[in-house]
Amino acid sequence: MEMAFKLKIDEQLSLVQPSFSMATEVFKVLDKDREHLREFLDFVDNTKSPEDEKGYIKLKLDGYLKETDRLFFIAFDDEIIGSIDLHFMSLSDETAEIGYWMSSAHCGKNIATKAVRAVCELAFAEMGLNRLTIVADVTNLASNRVAEKSGFRKEGTLKQAKKLYDEFTDLNTYALLKSEFIQI
Repeated sequence: MEMAFKLKIDEQLSLVQPSFSMATEVFKVLDKDREHLREFLDFVDNTKSPEDEKGYIKLKLDGYLKETDRLFFIAFDDEIIGSIDLHFMSLSDETAEIGYWMSSAHCGKNIATKAVRAVCELAFAEMGLNRLTIVADVTNLASNRVAEKSGFRKEGTLKQAKKLYDEFTDLNTYALLKSEFIQI
């Protein structure tokens, strides 16, 4: 797949600027791994076609123009394997939240941690943000580990903070300040 812009993280891993032409490939990754992704992500059931994915890309590109969002796809050997974004971004407060997902075939390989750290670098060095947060379901051990391995510190647990598939879930909140970020 032709990628207009990509930020190399290492020899195999890159963050890729989204384009509408990627909607089908991203949809296929999500569609193939619905059971894995659905456990903690509420958008999976509503993403039923490449057109739905194209709508999401449009939403995020609009957010990029409004300076409220920044989306990247995670590519491993030029194959899209997941997504990472900055959302709830406030340039006036210099804050944003990071969200990410990855295909189950690529979990447990330190890829998400590398992607999070690359987005932190971009957010702090290029975008001028000061505080980043990650929110993870308390039972999503992998996502909690990614936050911790990326240098985020746990600030607390929000009880029954999200309703996911008719069940209330507790969320751990993590934060990282620009002054605490250590480049590896």
